[in-house]
Amino acid sequence: DVIEKYAPDAVIGQLGAGGAEEEEEDEEEAEPDLPAGMSAYTKEEVAKHTTKGDCWVILHNQVLNVTSFLSQHPGGELAILTFAGKDATAEFDMIHPPDVIEKYA
Repeated sequence: DVIEKYAPDAVIGQLGAGGAEEEEEDEEEAEPDLPAGMSAYTKEEVAKHTTKGDCWVILHNQVLNVTSFLSQHPGGELAILTFAGKDATAEFDMIHPPDVIEKYA
């Protein structure tokens, strides 16, 4: 995956299915499927990270901590902060060419 190859420090986990109760029940089964050092997050957990000092987004089912990239984003911080705590996949793919991460990572 391009994100994991060129911006591995940004990838902190993957989007998990279900809510907290389901996660607890499936935790033992879900963990082996995740790459080493990765965690599964719910959309509700990601939604708590919406500030300039703590900014996470979902991109192609990967949870990214983009806090340190905000000031470097060519389109400005607001372009990312608008989608802080949310799935930004559709908007990202609509605006960015496929090689954009390679260029800026």
